[in-house]
Amino acid sequence: MKNTFLSPLLLLFFFSVSNGQLVDTSISGIQAGLLGVWWHNESKLAHRWAFRTEIGYAAPVYERNLYREEVSGNENYLFPVFQPVFCIEPRWYYNSRKRQGNSNNTFHNSGNYFTVAFQYNPKFLAYSPSGNTNEPLAFDAEEPNGGLFITPTWGMRRNINYRWNFEIGAGLGIDISETQKRITVKEAGHMGNDFVFNIHLRIGYKYGMKE
Repeated sequence: MKNTFLSPLLLLFFFSVSNGQLVDTSISGIQAGLLGVWWHNESKLAHRWAFRTEIGYAAPVYERNLYREEVSGNENYLFPVFQPVFCIEPRWYYNSRKRQGNSNNTFHNSGNYFTVAFQYNPKFLAYSPSGNTNEPLAFDAEEPNGGLFITPTWGMRRNINYRWNFEIGAGLGIDISETQKRITVKEAGHMGNDFVFNIHLRIGYKYGMKE
């Protein structure tokens, strides 16, 4: 009699785990890190796929956006340049089903992911802690540079509680707009300046009504 009662409960539990929601229908939040602040929204595309839209103000880590300022003698100090950031990316949360099977939560898209991000950094509203955005930049650049980067990235998000989470990620992107301009052999020698390192550690807050 006991087994007859427990069997349907076990089947119901198994069914709910195997068919549980892997990616949220839509979540929005803000994130902050050492070199920026971002707003984002992620909308469900499929069971383990989400489409992320992001707007922020940050200092992308690429060489053309580091100010060089001579302080004394031959000493040079490099300062980051903060710019608006616009980004769209499809995210594949590849281990969501495994996390559910291990009884780990996946709400608010908690899991590991791969993505190919399209990131645009315009020149306007550029700011540097050096206090002078009119000074020459490092590596012979003449002004704050923008770019359109395509950036393969691996990352992971984990929930601290219902509202708060943290996210880490690492990737390497190439400026496809700048690459189109470098058509001579001499210019190709400066290709190192066309890359961006997408390395981040962010603390996030998910807003909206509790479900």
